[in-house]
Amino acid sequence: MIVSMTGYGRAQTALPTHKLLVEMRSVNHRFAEVVVRLPREWMELEERVRKLVQAEIARGRVEVYITVTTSAAANAIGVEVDRDLLARALRLIHEVSVASEVDFEPPSIGDLLAIPGLFRTREDDLLSVQEVEEPLFATVKTALSQLLGIRQAEGKHLTQHLEQRLQELSRVVLLMEQRAPQTVQLLRDKLLERLRQLLQGEVDATRVALEVAIAAERTSVEEEIERLKSHIMQFRKLVESQELAVGRRLDFLLQEMNREVNTIGSKCADLAMTDAVLLAKHGIEQMREQVQNAE
Repeated sequence: MIVSMTGYGRAQTALPTHKLLVEMRSVNHRFAEVVVRLPREWMELEERVRKLVQAEIARGRVEVYITVTTSAAANAIGVEVDRDLLARALRLIHEVSVASEVDFEPPSIGDLLAIPGLFRTREDDLLSVQEVEEPLFATVKTALSQLLGIRQAEGKHLTQHLEQRLQELSRVVLLMEQRAPQTVQLLRDKLLERLRQLLQGEVDATRVALEVAIAAERTSVEEEIERLKSHIMQFRKLVESQELAVGRRLDFLLQEMNREVNTIGSKCADLAMTDAVLLAKHGIEQMREQVQNAE
């Protein structure tokens, strides 16, 4: 079963004072790589999130974004004052005024705003790891399930395209198989005509047979065609199988197909076979582009 390496998943969970949002995006990659980005206060959960995703991903780069925002209920609470900090600040200001024999004047609002941390909103109260752990992982699993579903759906489309290209390639290989004997016959006729010219019409049948045999051996593509057919059969079996993570093997088979087609092209120089070789190479290249996205 072919699974695409590209996909997207999104899930969110509403908590009493905060809202969790998990987004995942996966793209092509030679290996499995998971990058997790979450608030610094929850850093200890990063490795567990990574392992959770890696358990479901064989290939591809997956980026996981975890963000948290305050809910409308929390925002309605408004601004809070750190009363302990305010009392310490006022006491310190009074002590300084007494020590310096300067009349004490209550600080202005501007002075109070300049005190770091005196005023704060509920956004500053990020949930602790213990509070967020259970809902966070539930949200991650939901987003991951959506991501995997999209990757599988994309994989089905990819399978359909590959099966169509395989049918086209099989037809081209059949043309090669039918054309190969004619290529040898054309070569025999050319050699015979050349020998006649060299020998001024007198042709040694034994010599002609020997030359043709040698040339036929050099230009025979039967083995290459048989191997090419075998590769196509193996490729089709993988595409139709229920095996996971077949992308690398499919890519390897396409490399082998391309090698056989190149050999056929170097051995057979007639126009019909050259056209078939070009069609085959084009089809293989199209499949390689698609396989690059297979897990």
